[in-house]
Order: sequence, then structure tokens, then C-alpha cells
Amino acid sequence: MDPVPERVRAVMASLEARDAADRIDGTPKSERLRAVSPEVGRFLLTVALAVDARTLVEVGTSAGYSTLWFAAAARCAGGRVITFEVDPAKVELARTTFADAGVDDLVDLRAEDGAVGLMSLNGGADLVFIDAEKEDYLRLLDPAVAALRPGGVLVADNLLSHEADLAPFRDAALDHPSLTGLVVPIGRGELVAVRV
Repeated sequence: MDPVPERVRAVMASLEARDAADRIDGTPKSERLRAVSPEVGRFLLTVALAVDARTLVEVGTSAGYSTLWFAAAARCAGGRVITFEVDPAKVELARTTFADAGVDDLVDLRAEDGAVGLMSLNGGADLVFIDAEKEDYLRLLDPAVAALRPGGVLVADNLLSHEADLAPFRDAALDHPSLTGLVVPIGRGELVAVRV
């Protein structure tokens, strides 16, 4: 059984089309959706379901595409998604996405810096996903680890597509005394690590 309802799929398809157009039509980088691929979305859903994640946290909402995948997992587990976004235009776009998809009851969209928000979770997160500006990844690492419960999962996007930029983050995450993980060559490269 597919845990993603048709209404959500329709919104996903619309976002996928916009993201594809953004990448080729000259839309400025700051305005592009820069969403994960559908394959990575399915991967995120699978990881969330595998760990029975009830508190899913995302840093970098954009239009809410990956959030929709997490909302499907949250619905299955009786959980909730907390997602952080600092761009006011993206916050409004995401609010529309969640209303259109009928998942706004599952999503807590917070217009605040992800590092600050993560620090308020005190080990209560089952899964943390980082898909923010690349220069922020290293700054987000320790707050993300602190937000996770033991056995919780950290996933970070773009480890292969931005390999040089994210090398310091990758090395710090893979050497972190509270994490064990690897980079999975799916989509643009996903770091997956478990808090031990």
C-alpha cells in the first residue's frame, strides 16, 4: 500500500514540474525550489518509516516538497513534522503547499533559524533532515545531533553534488563521536547517520 495519498501526489507532481522548470528557465537561485528528487523523497519516506519516526525535523523547507514525504511517514506513525525555513517567500509558499496537500495538521512550519530551532528539541527528534544553504551545514551539525534521540537518524542532502563545499561537514559528521554513518549515492548524495 502506498502511504502517499493521491491529493499529496498531485501537489508533489506540481512542485516537481516547477522545480524542473526552475532549473532551466533562468529562475534566480534564491527563488528556485531546489527540491530533492522523487527518488530521494521515496528514500526519505523509507528511512522515516523504518525507524518509526514520530518527530521528524527538517531544516530548509523551501516549498515543502520533502516535507510532504515526511508528512506521509508522520501520518503512518501518528507523528508530526517540524520544519524550519528563514525565507519569508518560501514560508508562504510552503504554507500553500501544505494546505493544498491537506497535511497542515501534520506539519509545524517554523519561520526561524534551524540551528536555534534544533537546540530547543533536546533529544526529542527521531529523524533530522538537513537541506539548507551549504555554508550552514557545519553550523547545523551539533544542534542536529543534540536534537536526536539515541537511535535517531540524521540525513543530509547534496553530499555528492556539492562534494567540495560539504567536505568539512561530511568529515565532521562521519568522525562525530555520537554518530555512525555513510554517504549513500542516491540523488545528489545523502549522508545517513545514526546517533549512537
